[in-house]
Amino acid sequence: MSPLREPLATFHVGHLERAGDTGAIAEQQLTARFADHRGRIELPALGVLFDHLGGIPYQLEQFKSGGFTIQARLSLSALGHIDVGDRLSCSADLATHDDQWGVTRVEIRTSTGRVCCVGSARNTVVGRSAELPTSLEDEAGGDIPDCADADGALLPLAIEPSLPGHDIVTQLASGVRSPGPLVELLNGAVEIEGEGRDTVVRLRVRTEPWMGNMFGTMHGGVIATIVGQAASLAGQAHTAPGQDYTLADLAVGFYRSPAVHGGDVVAEVVPIKLGRRIGSFEVTLTSHDGALLSRGTADVHYC
Repeated sequence: MSPLREPLATFHVGHLERAGDTGAIAEQQLTARFADHRGRIELPALGVLFDHLGGIPYQLEQFKSGGFTIQARLSLSALGHIDVGDRLSCSADLATHDDQWGVTRVEIRTSTGRVCCVGSARNTVVGRSAELPTSLEDEAGGDIPDCADADGALLPLAIEPSLPGHDIVTQLASGVRSPGPLVELLNGAVEIEGEGRDTVVRLRVRTEPWMGNMFGTMHGGVIATIVGQAASLAGQAHTAPGQDYTLADLAVGFYRSPAVHGGDVVAEVVPIKLGRRIGSFEVTLTSHDGALLSRGTADVHYC
């Protein structure tokens, strides 16, 4: 399995095909492996699908001139419940572009046809390469894996309604409660300090080679997943007993991509504004030596 395929295979993304001159479609099979600490499938589980497909339309446009493109920023908005076991379909098309920048529209639907996530990816040309693939099929593709690797993934136990969110995240950090299959897949450890509006939540992730792109550095979709999951945990830390929440909006800017040779990356989340219905958070992703890798903002909806 090539480095390019590993994040896609790990997140059960496949059936990648061209749609028109610069469009692309793909599917993702969801399993319990991608659930959070509540047993939910939420926006972070879609990060690899969204990022990878979001980069293809502008890259297809640049095949003509030999340009190589990367993602500069993702913006995702989600609405509605996504079931464990659902099969998602994703489409991406080039909204606008010039010879340096491209903006792609991305849409993800459930198996019933309901739109569950929409957004955009901003791409930029970073150079020329004689080794670029000549077609979408050369770049990536293949069938969705048989998902046998998800057989051992168990959904977490239900959360006691009397627990405030800060106590729930404290239990995740201490190991009293499972952080959920997705955090375990990411080799993640939850940390929390402070209280109230001074609460800081961290998701510390140990990198592995499967997280890499063709350059051996972390795939942008994995970065988006880490940033999004950290934001979701921070949202949980501010719930009242019995209160539910969902990660509704996520914007991620990519600055540097870390190596995936076993070092840690740390996503630290602080609240920007906490309201009755919406909590806004800032996420900073750094490498083990403190280098800034990514920064994101997220809105959590409380209900």
